[in-house]
Amino acid sequence: MMFHVIIPPPPLIFAIYLQNEEVLKKCAQEYLARVKKEEQRYHALKIHAEEKLDRANSDIAQVRTKSLQEQAAYQASLRKEQLRVDALERTLEQKNKEIEELTKICDELISKMGKS
Repeated sequence: MMFHVIIPPPPLIFAIYLQNEEVLKKCAQEYLARVKKEEQRYHALKIHAEEKLDRANSDIAQVRTKSLQEQAAYQASLRKEQLRVDALERTLEQKNKEIEELTKICDELISKMGKS
């Protein structure tokens, strides 16, 4: 048994090719439009992300600056208090020496009063 293949006439084949070509062109255009839309979306998201990143970096810089300023203020305050403590310790030492000298003077006076 032999099968016969029916071949459509050339004008019909040509029409089918043209129809397929139009369908493929339409699909290609739709894909290109979709790609363009996704590229625009990507760029919009990229710009938004960069803006947020810039804002975050700015916030971090502000926090660091404020932190450094506070640290400098605390260090200055600490140094001031250390100087005050040092001054008080010197004053205390001086007062202790004065008390010691006065005690000696008093002891000498008491001793002289007891001898006379």
